[in-house]
Amino acid sequence: MGTPTPIGIGIMAYNEEANIGNLLEGLLAQSAGERIARIYVVASGCTDGTCGIVDRFAARDERIVLIAHAERQGKVHAVNEFIAAATQPLLVLTSADVGVHPTTIERLTAPFADAKIGVVGGHVVPVNTPDTFTGFAINLMWRLHNDVSLVKPKMGEMIAFRNVIEGLGSSVLADEDSILCEIERAGYRAAYAPDALIENCGPGRLLDFVKQRTRWCVCLMQVERDYDMRVPTMQKRLVLSATAKYVRQDWRKLHWFLGAALVELYARTRAHFEFAAMRNRRDFQLWDQAAGTKIIAEKK
Repeated sequence: MGTPTPIGIGIMAYNEEANIGNLLEGLLAQSAGERIARIYVVASGCTDGTCGIVDRFAARDERIVLIAHAERQGKVHAVNEFIAAATQPLLVLTSADVGVHPTTIERLTAPFADAKIGVVGGHVVPVNTPDTFTGFAINLMWRLHNDVSLVKPKMGEMIAFRNVIEGLGSSVLADEDSILCEIERAGYRAAYAPDALIENCGPGRLLDFVKQRTRWCVCLMQVERDYDMRVPTMQKRLVLSATAKYVRQDWRKLHWFLGAALVELYARTRAHFEFAAMRNRRDFQLWDQAAGTKIIAEKK
């Protein structure tokens, strides 16, 4: 057997004191721990205790590196900082407001055994309860995301990719999907790892969920325009196929399903107008965060 391929993990953080410690603990306890050479935390404009928490972890484990900026410069700038700093052949990019299972990194990087695979998306599992309409809509969204990804890989909250790109353009909004496009341009294929579980918590309020969905759709529209490609979750055929599968398997809350479909239709329609009006604004990368997305540690 050859030497295990080293992994560099990049955590993009903005005021993440509520969860950054939980995420670092989870990453340090990974089954693939011996392959994790560095964990880079890029803290952009944090005004809470994020940097202090990371410093304490760095004192415990020299693999943890803090890259802190006093001014918030947007996620794509943080992503480029990570790519520039990382020297490992395989990179994992994640937001700081997620949770991991003990085997997440091992399973996320397993598809790279195929030399043709260049980028891999993981399986996002929301911790929101489906007993409220908003929680139901969030769980439905990620279930459809999973079903679409099984047919055509779609990147989500955590991705792994080969260290073969220089970075992203400064105007990029959807970093994960833009990385996928850059990796495919380099001649590699994408894969999906449904057993690489990543926990996240969606917004607690419906208004915040609509705002988040609108923002994500705008970001994906930019990817489709700039790379002349179709994002899987924006393709009607794939979405309708996944939707039909869901309805056949679980129709008990059909009224909530129809309500969630109307919410998604509204968000996508609104996104078209916002994209047309804001496509040239670079400050579009600095969105307000949706309330209720930073409580993974409390939900577990």
